[in-house]
Amino acid sequence: MIEYDDIIKDSPFLVNHLITLSKTHDFYINKHIKNSTEIQPSQYYMLLFLYYEMGTTQSDIAKACFMDRSGVSRAFKEFEEKGLITREVDNDNKRAYKITLTKKGNATAEFLIKKEKEWDDMICEELNITRSETLELLSKISMKSLKFNREKF
Repeated sequence: MIEYDDIIKDSPFLVNHLITLSKTHDFYINKHIKNSTEIQPSQYYMLLFLYYEMGTTQSDIAKACFMDRSGVSRAFKEFEEKGLITREVDNDNKRAYKITLTKKGNATAEFLIKKEKEWDDMICEELNITRSETLELLSKISMKSLKFNREKF
């Protein structure tokens, strides 16, 4: 019987390897989210976006995370109830809220970032290139893919 490892090892397509990386990463980070935080895996990218873009609006977060604004609003209601964020009316647009992480929200994000770095280090430890070189290569591949799709479709 053929093993999954053999299929991946012998695959001639980049996408199979990228899917494996994505799925194994999701499994890893979701275990830490579920066992050590008060957020849901679906809220992970919103929390990290807030960490790096403190004071942004719900609309910006929805766009960046490929979500609708009502989904972001529901998630932020939960975040607020759990003490992870504060929402303040945007002085430039009274219908919008600026979102910032609380101390607890920052601690949650920093814990997850630490776990991300541990995963990255584990993935890169047996490569003959550094983590930064790996990121540079993946960035070039990703940008090439975006450019290709924008030009062709």
